[in-house]
Amino acid sequence: MPSLSIARLASVLLTTIALATAAAETSAPKSDSVVQLAFLTGHWRGTAADGHAAEELVSAPEGGVMLSAGREFENGKCVFFDLVVFTEKAGVLTLIPHPNGLLSRHVFPNTSIDAAAKRAVFENPAHDFPKKFVYELVTPDRLRITLTGEIKGKPAEDVFELKRVP
Repeated sequence: MPSLSIARLASVLLTTIALATAAAETSAPKSDSVVQLAFLTGHWRGTAADGHAAEELVSAPEGGVMLSAGREFENGKCVFFDLVVFTEKAGVLTLIPHPNGLLSRHVFPNTSIDAAAKRAVFENPAHDFPKKFVYELVTPDRLRITLTGEIKGKPAEDVFELKRVP
C-alpha cells in the first residue's frame, strides 16, 4: 500500500471536509433567514376586523424556527385558534399554518421581506382564503396582520390590529 505524505494527507482531509461542509450547507436550512422575522416576537392582543378579540404569541427565532399561536374570542369564548410555523422549506422562508391545530396542506412561501421596515409577506395564489399573509410592525408596540384572498369567489380581507402586551 503506497504511503501518503503528511502534506498530501492534509490536502485530502481538507478537501473532504470542504466538500462535506458544502453539501451540508446546501441541504440544511439557513437558520438566519428566520431571524429576519424577529420583529414579530412577543405577546400581542387586539381585535380582528370582525370585532373578535385576538391574541398572538410569537416565539423568538431560534434554531431556524419561529412559532406563533393565535386565538380569537367572542363573548369570552375561544371561537378560533391557529398555530403557525415559520421555517425554511426547500431553501425558502415559509409560513406553515395549522388552523384549529390541524396541519394545512397549503404552505405560504415568503415573497417579500423588509427587515428594516419590519414587514413580511407570504403568499400562495392557489389557496382561496387567505392567499396572502402580511405582517407589519406599524410602531414598536403595534403589529398589523392582514389576510387577503377570496371567499366564495369574492375578495375578502381580515385585518388584526394588535398591541404589544407588556
